[in-house]
Amino acid sequence: MGARTTYQRTNRQPAGYQQTLLLEMGGESVSLRISASRRKSMRLQVNDKGEVDLRIPLGCAKRDVLAFVKSNEAWLKQQRDTVLQQQQQKLERYSILGKELMVQASALDEFLVTDNTIWIPDHWDHTDLRDQMDKWLRPKARAYYQQLIDQWWPFFARFAEQKPVLRVKKMRTRWGSLSQRGYINLNLALMQLPEELVELVVVHELCHLKHFDHGPGFKGLMTEALPDWRSRERQLQQLSSKVL
Repeated sequence: MGARTTYQRTNRQPAGYQQTLLLEMGGESVSLRISASRRKSMRLQVNDKGEVDLRIPLGCAKRDVLAFVKSNEAWLKQQRDTVLQQQQQKLERYSILGKELMVQASALDEFLVTDNTIWIPDHWDHTDLRDQMDKWLRPKARAYYQQLIDQWWPFFARFAEQKPVLRVKKMRTRWGSLSQRGYINLNLALMQLPEELVELVVVHELCHLKHFDHGPGFKGLMTEALPDWRSRERQLQQLSSKVL
């Protein structure tokens, strides 16, 4: 989410501290997590749990901290409402390779994935669902990504002596990367995208075996491999903010 920043001078001090307070917002108590460190500004944001994180300079007066939070109360509420709405949407449905599965509370109080439904304990929140889905998806992602790499390797083998080694990772801002040390890193979150977009990312990274930039040579190789890659890339850009 976004963040609000204000600037304030502070003396250098040797240590930092953390503190959690309860903040009244919209008729409910919200956790306000304060972290003080050697910085020159106050920074306010809402994390993916709906908690308020506030970073402040060491030595910052309590009255100034409270005044800063109060002045941004309307902005905080808007940000938090957006986060909670996104969490609720993710608790209602989850996409796997382009197929939407409904999320339902399990009468058996357990996690189970069937053809069209993800069953979860009724006390779970978005974080619980995300963590369990990550564990469940990781081996499936490894097998699926490796299958795509193997499928495309006859086309790309001319550019490298050895097939790159797959690593499935969680990345906040990138779908994938190719290391000069021989690794192809693919984001676990790709498993939430349609199959043709996962293939786009795999081909994109394999094209870096020949071209490490995104210049004309790279684009030409992408066109040779996937003539419709530009339209797929537009779809990927539209989904990026919803998935990453």
